[in-house]
Amino acid sequence: MKSYKLFILFIIFITQLVGCAPSTILAIPSSIADRRSTEVQISDNKIFMSTWAPVQEIVDNQKQKSHFNIAVFNKAIVIVGQVPNEEVKNKITDVLSKLENVKTVHNKIEVSKVNKLKQRAKDTITTSNVKTRLFLELKNEVHPLHVKIMTENDVIYLLGIVNNKEADEAIQIAKSSKGVKLVVPLFELDESFKNKY
Repeated sequence: MKSYKLFILFIIFITQLVGCAPSTILAIPSSIADRRSTEVQISDNKIFMSTWAPVQEIVDNQKQKSHFNIAVFNKAIVIVGQVPNEEVKNKITDVLSKLENVKTVHNKIEVSKVNKLKQRAKDTITTSNVKTRLFLELKNEVHPLHVKIMTENDVIYLLGIVNNKEADEAIQIAKSSKGVKLVVPLFELDESFKNKY
């Protein structure tokens, strides 16, 4: 049992480590390729940094454990995870909605027991798999740097500013990926982006 847990921890570590190098290498190109303005990218980073403390404060006051992950794109917050009751979920929505410059909050948290380490490792691998497939399938319409991916409990959440054709491609790639139960597109559709890149 102990070796099994160590294996799962190793998988999480490796997937995160592998994810760090490309993200560092691609930091400048992805910023240039990003369809958000530089100002919005900076604003999104500030929003992201300000989300964790208030949410952590809410969940720390509960007897039961909670788990959450947050993404911010174009001033929209997406939060996923598990909390013990609906009241906690509503408090989180309320506190995030009041943060400066936030346009909308997509609270996709489930009222349930916290996911086990095995499931979290699986979600990390699923996210990496979909990202890899987006990069490998560049013949498709969607550019991988235009799509942000989150996975929680085998459900994939897709964010980005894309046109309809790009959205369809990204959804199809995500849906056809191993271990995916559901794909939730949270794209902002903009037909003014006609080019592949």
